[in-house]
Amino acid sequence: MERDVGEVGLELMGERRTVPVIFGEAEDAVVIGVTTLEIFGLEVDPVRGVLKEAELYLL
Repeated sequence: MERDVGEVGLELMGERRTVPVIFGEAEDAVVIGVTTLEIFGLEVDPVRGVLKEAELYLL
């Protein structure tokens, strides 16, 4: 099964970014991947089950 890849403008928590996506079928689950979370500077709080701002470090 071949999937198309592209970019989409996405808004999360009041911020808008362009992120890479893989286009699936209408019945496929919608998933926010690690790359998208990194682009937005977010992480998952596993205890509360919500997104939160990540602590970012300049290396």
